[in-house]
Amino acid sequence: MRFTEAFNIERAAADDWFDPHLTVDTKLFIDPLLLLEAGGAWAQAHHELVAHFVHCYGLVAKATSSTSVSAQAARRLLTFPEPFELGLGYTAVGTRGSGAGDRFAARMADGIAVAIAAGLTQPEHIEEIGILNEGIGADRISDATANVIKAQLISYTQEVARRHSVPLAPHKVRHARVSLDAARWHDDEVELPTNPVTGRPIILVPEFILGGLPTLNADDWFDSHFNDDIRLSLNLKVGQAVSKASIVSFARQHPERVREWARAQTSRKDLMGYDFGADPLGVVQWDREPARFAVAHPLPTRVVATTEDLVGLVAEVVDRFRHFVEEQRGWSLLWNDDRTEKPEEAIQLLLLGLAQPYLRQFDVELDREVELGRGSVDFKASSGTSSRLLIEVKKLHNGKFWNGVRHQLLSYLKSDRATEGWFIAVQYRSNRGAVARLKSLPAEVAAVASTVGAALHYSTVDARRPLSASKIEDDKSTKTTDTGDRP
Repeated sequence: MRFTEAFNIERAAADDWFDPHLTVDTKLFIDPLLLLEAGGAWAQAHHELVAHFVHCYGLVAKATSSTSVSAQAARRLLTFPEPFELGLGYTAVGTRGSGAGDRFAARMADGIAVAIAAGLTQPEHIEEIGILNEGIGADRISDATANVIKAQLISYTQEVARRHSVPLAPHKVRHARVSLDAARWHDDEVELPTNPVTGRPIILVPEFILGGLPTLNADDWFDSHFNDDIRLSLNLKVGQAVSKASIVSFARQHPERVREWARAQTSRKDLMGYDFGADPLGVVQWDREPARFAVAHPLPTRVVATTEDLVGLVAEVVDRFRHFVEEQRGWSLLWNDDRTEKPEEAIQLLLLGLAQPYLRQFDVELDREVELGRGSVDFKASSGTSSRLLIEVKKLHNGKFWNGVRHQLLSYLKSDRATEGWFIAVQYRSNRGAVARLKSLPAEVAAVASTVGAALHYSTVDARRPLSASKIEDDKSTKTTDTGDRP
């Protein structure tokens, strides 16, 4: 359920806010540089963000030990719990993640100490800390930004709510504002919309400050012309995979390049937020079309009382998903307009968007990315207290495809003591390797099932782009290559 659906809102030209899903976090992040680009009150919010970190840099520089007054004050101001009210980030199950709370404050302080030691004695952009440190990524930068500018976001949300007659209610909001001189965060009671599913407050965010990654990120810095000599010495091409540890090491050796590159980005003419229309990551449009399909093609009424009942229901849902992707143009939601594939997460979200409406009719819960001790399984379907089934989804050409069958799902079944598992292989390509994996899949699944002592099922979904009419004619006389198109 989206915010617009919950409150029956018709968007107008003035509505530039992101329409959040109310039960599943969206893997997008606040990009601090886009605040500056937006101008007006949002540029002022960016100035406040930098001022917050300038103060923290000063405290870290003055600290004589980890227990000194300055060090403790810095850690308090660098405590950035995940602002769950925004519905953004990496939390897949629900919208309450652990975030960058107290346990990340020390890491952030260490990051500032590294920046100071590298010669960046005052921040111009807080993202520089993430380039100089391994443990500070997009989610931490976004959480920090949201905490510091939360008062601005609250006012923005109240304005939207009043414009659309959305009821407001008093909610206690953590880190609603900050006092730098006192090194203290304030938790205030403020008027905000209420999430009808969770009962918690909702804070809206403008679309134009959201991105898939911050503009200033470690990979783009390393790929910039500022580091041509480093890549040449390592015989690396632009975009070639390099570990974050290596990038951080180079950044610490060349902090002046980090600062110079960051300054150059502020004058770019192509700065823009996430493309919500194209949705290249597949994290925005995953629920609408699949949900409409589920409503238009209901399942027969039945009772789900046993594990066998649950298995039968999941079998039907997975088959409906296959039909939606292959026959109802669902595949188009898994590809970009430039014919590149969307990431594997797009498949998982598309399945979630279709499966949830079906399963909830029968009081079956479908939780995504459930932590089972040895990692997180893609899905866990459960009915009552004893019936549960684990589901793992993989692209057929994923380099870790067989690991998903032989090790991941097997490990999750053991950890959860589940007796039923389902593996879904999604085909994007027509090359020889993909065909060989399809042929081998039944035997591999049977072998894993015998090893773990559980019932293991599998399904295949063809997500290849259909051939055009002209290409079908050409294909009759030409062997299909690895283009991703259906033969």
